[in-house]
Amino acid sequence: MGGNPIQFDYTVLATVLSFLLLVWLLSKKAWGPLMKMMEERRSNIESMLAQAENERQQAEQIKREYQEEMRKARQEAQEVIAKATKVSEARSAEILAESHVEAEKIKKSALVDIERERDRAISEVKAQVADLSVLVAEKIIRQKLDMKGQGQLIEQFIQEVGDMQ
Repeated sequence: MGGNPIQFDYTVLATVLSFLLLVWLLSKKAWGPLMKMMEERRSNIESMLAQAENERQQAEQIKREYQEEMRKARQEAQEVIAKATKVSEARSAEILAESHVEAEKIKKSALVDIERERDRAISEVKAQVADLSVLVAEKIIRQKLDMKGQGQLIEQFIQEVGDMQ
């Protein structure tokens, strides 16, 4: 082995030149399309993120609208319940007032009936007293009683009237 101490290796030079040629070729032919593809992907991801944010905002808006509708529905339901309660209370008071009026009518009617029955009973008693008076007068006339006999007859008449009551 006795050769030249400084020996130039062409393989290293060929490798370096091949590498540089490959880098140059890649930068001209592959790097541009690769960067374009990466840029398209980046913009596609940004677009999807923007769309997702937009959809999230729309979902938030829909949620707020739904909550507002639910609040309105609850409020309307409470108003309907309150109105129904007032109507039922008013109807209850009306029914109670009508029942009081009807009770008063029945009471007055009963009092009128009682008064009429009392008047009829008094009329009957008066008629019976008149009939008894006529009978006593007949007996007095027929018997032509003396004063003592008339006294007994009057006492008997008073007793009979007292028994009828």
